[in-house]
Amino acid sequence: MKRYVNQLRTSVVRRMGWMILVCTMVSCSTDDMSAPQDLIIYMPAGATYNTADASYVTARSTVLAGAGTAFPVLLTRAFDQEVQVTATIDTSLLSAYDLANKTQSPVFPAGAFVLENNGQVRIPAGQERSVDSLRITLGEAGELDFSKQYVVPIRLASTNSSLPLSSNRQVMYLRVTFNRITTQLNGVPANRIVPIVINRTPTGDVVSGQLNLTAGVNTAFGQALTVALRERPDLLARYNEMNQTTYAAFPANSFAVSPASVSIASGNLNAAAPFAIALQNTSAFVPGRSYLLPFGIADEGPVPPHEALGQAYVAVEVQLQNINPANPAPTGSRVGRAGWAATASSTDNSYASGAPALAFDGDAATGWHSALAFGTPPAVTFTVDMQSQKNIRGFTFTPRYWNYFSSSYISAVTGMRVASSNDGTNWTIQGSYMGSMPGGTAANPELRNVSFYAPVQARYFRFTLTAYGQYAAGFGELNAFE
Repeated sequence: MKRYVNQLRTSVVRRMGWMILVCTMVSCSTDDMSAPQDLIIYMPAGATYNTADASYVTARSTVLAGAGTAFPVLLTRAFDQEVQVTATIDTSLLSAYDLANKTQSPVFPAGAFVLENNGQVRIPAGQERSVDSLRITLGEAGELDFSKQYVVPIRLASTNSSLPLSSNRQVMYLRVTFNRITTQLNGVPANRIVPIVINRTPTGDVVSGQLNLTAGVNTAFGQALTVALRERPDLLARYNEMNQTTYAAFPANSFAVSPASVSIASGNLNAAAPFAIALQNTSAFVPGRSYLLPFGIADEGPVPPHEALGQAYVAVEVQLQNINPANPAPTGSRVGRAGWAATASSTDNSYASGAPALAFDGDAATGWHSALAFGTPPAVTFTVDMQSQKNIRGFTFTPRYWNYFSSSYISAVTGMRVASSNDGTNWTIQGSYMGSMPGGTAANPELRNVSFYAPVQARYFRFTLTAYGQYAAGFGELNAFE
């Protein structure tokens, strides 16, 4: 029996490096439990062989919490006597770790990490694992650099019994990292600028754009946090200098923020309610100027704001807008299109034949679309000559429906600027259109609308197409109303 067990032990040690399967493969009698043969004290496997990870959450210069810092000590099988084991932190083993892993671990000050209960754990009689765990905590951590990863070698040093310590499972290398918790403003574009447009229409200003900012944290925190938002006018000059811009400050009394502060519940990453920024006195914003309002999370409380992500900028542009952004159907009567002419800065001649004038032929199955763009779509102009001056209230248009090798495509306009002229040389901007991508078919086309607040007297209209779908901008049919 002993010979068989000894052979099995040798095989397992060679193949696995540590013995955990002996008692499951060989039945353990009472005599086996009292015999010290085959008993080895060892540490469990870590995230990878002989390694485990621990992390601490820090705020400012304070360590707030730790995780993944404890593990038991094990026996290869149960023993009928209580076993006490003592572990120590042995920095002399760092060189072996670095050699094996091709790393250069920073040296940590003595006493920066300590083992609880002086590194002592107890394996009760008849058990295979300690009832308590080896647990590392921070000691004198004032000299630690929280931006670095430290490797803490924990070695099984002694036992109150004659049982041997594992030769290759005697050391656990604990990789300790520090995660700095900060507050931040989420849902903001990567450039940290929230764009707002004031559409100055004949009937008043219409504000478009998202005016909410959401406070959050990068790591869940164990207590509720109160976060306040502050205007940061001191950041404006620095932003202009760094980005070579000429943003002006917001006019006085032109905005309000509510609420004054929000709460991030314990364990949550975002506040339940956003900060709402309301523009007021919009008439104080002047067309032709660009405005920028920097915001930042107030630097107070236990968690600091992130240096960059704790800030956001609200940018305001004023656009003279005679186009209703709701895009209702224009009123009035449809204008006859006999004799109309059109030119385009780009026309597709490779995939589907068409021409600008086909947008006036009364057939949605024909039309015009621009040369296909397979990357960032370039702006395309489409200019209409109605041959005489009209009093235009708006336009309706359908996309260009076309096929290529039995596949169907829709070239539509989803964004454009509209200008008018009486001589084809001097142009007046009427505003911008933004719309959704249409569906439909040539037999059942979907209409889109441009509706002017005030009728426009002009002979020529130029559509600068800036956003479109499925490779090209296009019109199947284009109608005007007066």
